[in-house]
Amino acid sequence: MSIAVSVIVRPSRGLRLVHAGLCCCVMASAAACPGVVAPLLCLLAGALAWLRGRPPAIARQLDISGVGHMRLAVYQHNGGALRLLGGSTLWPRLLLLRLGDAAGRAALLTVLPDSVAPAHWRPLALACRAAARTEINTPAV
Repeated sequence: MSIAVSVIVRPSRGLRLVHAGLCCCVMASAAACPGVVAPLLCLLAGALAWLRGRPPAIARQLDISGVGHMRLAVYQHNGGALRLLGGSTLWPRLLLLRLGDAAGRAALLTVLPDSVAPAHWRPLALACRAAARTEINTPAV
């Protein structure tokens, strides 16, 4: 069974909200720390997590062909062919897709239900599972 899907993956509002809340909690924990150095480290850790750990705010287009080949495009830039790497997580309400290109670079794409249109969530999850089965059953070159 082959499933072809083309969806726009937008940044998840829920993930960004949870990230902001976690950074605020780390910075608020400075009030409970004794001394001078520990509160400063808590504030620094929260600020660095906010600046460096933010989920990307770029919409991407993910195309999965009927035979499981993937392409990820950012804005108007065409992406190359990708494949689903081992270590990808395909849960019912969360897709953590490790995508690798021909040069050997890997990228992580986090897809939550609020990242795509409600009508596209189930077809996307099924296409990712089909692509994973294709990758698992394909012999290594």
